[in-house]
Amino acid sequence: MWGLNASDWGNSFCSFGPSFGHGPWFLGWVFPLLFWGFIAYLIYSVIRSLFSNKTAGQNDSALELLRNRFASGEINEQEYTTQKAVLNKR
Repeated sequence: MWGLNASDWGNSFCSFGPSFGHGPWFLGWVFPLLFWGFIAYLIYSVIRSLFSNKTAGQNDSALELLRNRFASGEINEQEYTTQKAVLNKR
């Protein structure tokens, strides 16, 4: 009974032809793929920013400052090595 009236409606909705989703031809799966790819990228970015090593940048700038102080003669070699050992522990 229903098969007689359904004919090709399921295969060719709004004369777009066969599709893989909500839209004509390839557009039915490209947009959802782009959307979920963007969502996955956002999740990855948030997780990476939460677990990134923020102290590494601070430690590098402290070592750079220590190197500059040693190079300018403000501190001697013993103070430099002592302070460098403390900074490398962090």
